[in-house]
Amino acid sequence: MVKKLTPEEIKQLTHGIPRTRYPWSLETYYSRRIRTLVSGWKAIADDHIQRLINPKVKGGSQILTDDDHSDDIAAAIAVMLIAINGADSDAFMASMVSSYLHSVDTFSYKNIQAQASHVNLTTIEHNSTLDEYTKMKIKENVALIKSMRSDFTDRLEKTIYQSINDGGGVGAIAKALTKTTQMANNHAAFIANDQTGKILGQLDAYRSQRAGASKYIWQSMEDARVRPRHQELDGTVQSYNDPNGGDDGQLPGEPYRCRCVALSIFDL
Repeated sequence: MVKKLTPEEIKQLTHGIPRTRYPWSLETYYSRRIRTLVSGWKAIADDHIQRLINPKVKGGSQILTDDDHSDDIAAAIAVMLIAINGADSDAFMASMVSSYLHSVDTFSYKNIQAQASHVNLTTIEHNSTLDEYTKMKIKENVALIKSMRSDFTDRLEKTIYQSINDGGGVGAIAKALTKTTQMANNHAAFIANDQTGKILGQLDAYRSQRAGASKYIWQSMEDARVRPRHQELDGTVQSYNDPNGGDDGQLPGEPYRCRCVALSIFDL
């Protein structure tokens, strides 16, 4: 097992540079922005349910006795799904993600700037490599949000049909929408947490290596939510680009829902 360093040993090895910070506020901001999209999907669904679906369901659990009611409900649901899936353009979502990524990039720059004062700042500034990385992360995050939206519409369609077939009536449909929305909000929080950790970890690693670091110290959040494996890694020296290092070769922040960070070791 890799040795855990004491706080005094860490301070000596890193020459007392500032600890690496985690951008909690940016994670919260990104989660809030994605949840705003979810709120829009819910509003569209609620409007279509009220106008097009509920009128075909009696106050109790009886469907209106119309020979074509099944086709009418199917058509109403189809119209609703089209409206939700067309609510946010790719360009709009890309702009939203770009703003978030720019903020994380700036946060990373300030992290390493405070730690690597011995190098020329141009070494860690945004460059063409980071520009390509940012473009790919924008595409990835837009795809994640679109996939989440598809999950929202698929789940909503399924639960509405189940509610009607089970004789649940309008009340059951309303509950189905509420549950589907809550699940989407939870998914939004996951994306924000997961992506913030990954992006920060990868940006910090790139900049730290550009500034001359080949090793780092794994830092966990040191609270009850830290997974056992990361508790073991906390305070240990790891090497960048080591396929057997870290958490199965992953940097701090790269595993799912990880808020751990790397404190780089510079030869000053």
